[in-house]
Amino acid sequence: MVRAPDVDQFPDFPACWYLLCATRDLRVGPISRNLLGKRLAAYRGARGTVVVLDALCAHLGADLGNGQVVGDNIRCPFHHWEYAPGGRCTHIPAQAHIPSFARQASYPVVERHGFVFVFNGPQPLFPLPFFSDALPEDFLPGRPFRFVAQCSWFMLAANGFDEEHFRAVHDRTLLDPPEVDCPAPFARRVRYRASVTGNSIFDRLIRRFLGETVNVSITNWGGPFILVTGFFRKARSYIMIATTPLENQQTFVDVIVFSPRSRRRIGKLLTPFGLWTRRLFTRAFMQDDIDRLGGIRYNREGLLESDLLMIEFFQWLTNLPQLSSVHDHV
Repeated sequence: MVRAPDVDQFPDFPACWYLLCATRDLRVGPISRNLLGKRLAAYRGARGTVVVLDALCAHLGADLGNGQVVGDNIRCPFHHWEYAPGGRCTHIPAQAHIPSFARQASYPVVERHGFVFVFNGPQPLFPLPFFSDALPEDFLPGRPFRFVAQCSWFMLAANGFDEEHFRAVHDRTLLDPPEVDCPAPFARRVRYRASVTGNSIFDRLIRRFLGETVNVSITNWGGPFILVTGFFRKARSYIMIATTPLENQQTFVDVIVFSPRSRRRIGKLLTPFGLWTRRLFTRAFMQDDIDRLGGIRYNREGLLESDLLMIEFFQWLTNLPQLSSVHDHV
């Protein structure tokens, strides 16, 4: 049997895209957030571009998120050192010479659907993902729902490749063997067809109004970033799961449900209700995982032959290229 990797082979913060904040958070000035084991500052420059830098000033460590935007630069609140979008210090009021250490690490940023995503590395290894065969501009996002999973990021991600948990937790009976492939570099996908066999009120409503079977596709990008589609006979669901590793074997999770844009007036009027409904059903479906993930830990010795999809997924995760610290590139 294929052997699972050692737990220390999983990176603490993989080279991947992470959801930093909502676009509206930058309306009144810079902000700072704790993310990926560090403090990051984000601001919108005069040209409208969002910039993300290490938040702690190279001088004495003041938080740039408490500073001021000056053109396309950000000014430290403590001694007014100014940093350009690339992280280089361009002005020190007290002296003309700017030392070489006066630089902040800069991170790749993408704005999409009212959110700011940042890549953990000096350059992105892959574009910000979206659903295959779909264009971001053709979809509208719902309001995210968030929770803290009481398990590591890689155990949460492995849920999508845990064949047995779909039967035990979600009352889904697989009708065919799952198909696993890698549709793109840094992406691993599992697809399966299942019967909705649960007896919850949500499953009964699904069978009544959407259909008795569903074709599911789960694509993991880089480890913490997950895209899920569920195609029923009468509806399609699109779900983005953006996770962030935390300390103490915990993972912060943002779940965003999407709905296709409608060009018809009645469709536009009904879109908010459709997003609300999709979000409600998605939350109900995921609640079973949220309730059961607490205390789950990686145990290489406990994995069995029936866990082969998970073992291969763990191997794929630990073989993904990882960039050196962005601090090495400032």
